[in-house]
Amino acid sequence: MNQLLDATAPNAAVFPGNRHKARARRTRERLIDAMYLLVLEKDYREITIQDVLEKAGVARSTFYAHFRDKEDLLVAGYEWIGTPPTKLLEVSGQKQVVLDVSAWLFAATERHRSLTTSFFSNPSQNIILAHLENILIIQVREHYQKQGIYSEGLHGEVAVRCFVGALLGLWLWWVRHGYPCSTQEMTEAFDALMNNGVWPASTGRIVRPEKP
Repeated sequence: MNQLLDATAPNAAVFPGNRHKARARRTRERLIDAMYLLVLEKDYREITIQDVLEKAGVARSTFYAHFRDKEDLLVAGYEWIGTPPTKLLEVSGQKQVVLDVSAWLFAATERHRSLTTSFFSNPSQNIILAHLENILIIQVREHYQKQGIYSEGLHGEVAVRCFVGALLGLWLWWVRHGYPCSTQEMTEAFDALMNNGVWPASTGRIVRPEKP
């Protein structure tokens, strides 16, 4: 008998748990897909939990077993972009581990172009943009901290938020102008300007003018 079906097999107890996890993952994916399909049809602010339930074909209790509300569902939906990878580059004559966040963002957007275009033609785009900005800030801050180029306090936050603001500004221009350049061109232009993701230098410090 196949061990997967044999209840007397030593590891049989593991398999029901695996099946449960797989079923839960599929349910989450259905709910996320339903939300994104609805965003293609209407303003995010007009979407109700009931709309999502009907589109996904799941019960209300099932929804709340996975998500608190529709904003929680929206944030979970950013899982499709994944996590930006790191790479080792020579920057200013030194080996640096850099967060490949620009390539990651532009490539993910290209793969989901119709969805992104719909989001940013939507009156609720500011809600969605705020979630994306928060995700990028967390990713960049954590990377800076791991690499020892994050200064605690104001200087560190200025560095993180300037970097993310520059990336999002360029990305929004690209999306709103109908993707006029390739993902590679956008990535190379941004990385050249922002020193391959290790801007600013870790030795930088804030110099304040003396009081008269």
